[in-house]
Amino acid sequence: MFCPRCGKPYPDDAGACASCGLAFSAAQSLPPKEEGDATGGIIPYKNAPALIAYYCGVFSIIPCFPIGIAAVVLGIKGLKRARENPAVRGQVHAWIGIIAGGLFGLLWAIVTVLVIIGISKGRFGG
Repeated sequence: MFCPRCGKPYPDDAGACASCGLAFSAAQSLPPKEEGDATGGIIPYKNAPALIAYYCGVFSIIPCFPIGIAAVVLGIKGLKRARENPAVRGQVHAWIGIIAGGLFGLLWAIVTVLVIIGISKGRFGG
């Protein structure tokens, strides 16, 4: 079990959190009931930054590097949220966003710089 205030693990029979001192009621010490959803737990709908990072990372293949930057930033936030509260999940989605967003964001930034250099030297322009 994890403390709802600080997120630290505690034994099932503990009356209070050893880290922050939050007192537990009998209902809090019971294991949480898994909520059913139509996704089967695959989509981390409780971790919005990780989910948005995933989609930004996937769509960062389109030549627009700011989407890749958003994927990296949101992926880091999603990892932090998943670390603080393991029940929200979404680590894989966050990592996909970070890796894909970082790679494609860097790729499109390099392409943009090379095009600007080429235009300034007159290789692409008239």
